[in-house]
Amino acid sequence: MLYLRFILILFVLPLSACSLLSSKAEYIPSNQVLSEATVGKSYLLKINILGGNVFSGAEKKVGVVVPDDVGIFLRNCRLPDSVITIDTRDTMDHNCIEVYGVPTKPGVIKINISGGMHGSMIAPASYFNKDYTLNVVKP
Repeated sequence: MLYLRFILILFVLPLSACSLLSSKAEYIPSNQVLSEATVGKSYLLKINILGGNVFSGAEKKVGVVVPDDVGIFLRNCRLPDSVITIDTRDTMDHNCIEVYGVPTKPGVIKINISGGMHGSMIAPASYFNKDYTLNVVKP
């Protein structure tokens, strides 16, 4: 019986440790304040999500911009042309988000990015949530 317990611990403990120690989502840029935007000037910044494949689909929202009437929007980045083939079903990179637009009002914009990542044999599926602040200034 002691031998059976030893074998059980030997195999179950590493599996449970893998799921407990699985990596969480990391972001580039990692700081919470994005580079400054100027009213009337085009703005583009990419946010990369690392740590696993992000859930995709037409019904998935990329994130939320508050307030939503300031000319700043979110979308997934497009895959590079070198990666797209005839068999490619989705040309969007769901691990990359573009903050883009032409700001219309000065002030502080709150951006929230959230979603989920697919699991693997070692790590379970996980969810992520990240808040950013974008300061818009007058020219």
